[in-house]
Amino acid sequence: MARFRLGLVRYLNTAALRQDLASNLPPEVELLYASPAELARGLLSGELEAGLVPSVLYARHPQKFLLLPDLSISASGRVGSVLFFYRGDLRELSGKTVALTPESETSVALLRILLEDFQGVRPRYVRGGPGGGAWGYLAIGDEALRLRKSPPFPGVLDLAGIWMERTGLPFVFAVLALRREVLAAERGTLREVAGALYLSRARGVAQLSEVARERPRELSLEEAQAYLLGLEYDLSGVKQEALRVFYQHLARRGEIPSVPEFRFVDL
Repeated sequence: MARFRLGLVRYLNTAALRQDLASNLPPEVELLYASPAELARGLLSGELEAGLVPSVLYARHPQKFLLLPDLSISASGRVGSVLFFYRGDLRELSGKTVALTPESETSVALLRILLEDFQGVRPRYVRGGPGGGAWGYLAIGDEALRLRKSPPFPGVLDLAGIWMERTGLPFVFAVLALRREVLAAERGTLREVAGALYLSRARGVAQLSEVARERPRELSLEEAQAYLLGLEYDLSGVKQEALRVFYQHLARRGEIPSVPEFRFVDL
């Protein structure tokens, strides 16, 4: 029976991390797939021992989690799969309804910073799809990749691209977090899980033409490869600084009490 449950997202953006991963994990590890928001809830509730979760989760609950070193889903510039579609003039969205994907809190938090703080726009936010009279829609993951081909509204913002333009920094969408109480009992298993993830990442990045075959059917193989080339999977010093700046914005807005320190698993 599995005693270590690892949660991942099955979007194309994690395909490089999943390359041969299942076959390299120890037998006591169960690999589970869900949306980013569902993984966050699972980690908070104790249904997962570790998971690739929205980066905002760590900012909200730093006392509960440790970070796996040097692992993220991030982008330096346009990412192509976190997109805000809108109608009319962006500056005229104040008071108008904007629909938000329910699948990730990080992208929602980033959108609010970009609209409210960088653009001075204050829409009315609702959870749901792009219909029902909405003037904008935030989409992520494979849904965003599909909507790029047939957008619900004429205007489109790539959130990571705008963030880079305004801050000069990459954006970290997801981190690999572990519940703190798991570490003492599962340190050996965690080392094996980390090794398997690092190995899968190396193989996946080296075989992007193969990884791209997991693409949504709306994308050509060439489009999927170009998209994957824009993704990054490290949590280096510049990524940590980018995450810190994001957290500073959240703290200034009152969405978290303070900017947390980064606490990493000592492997």
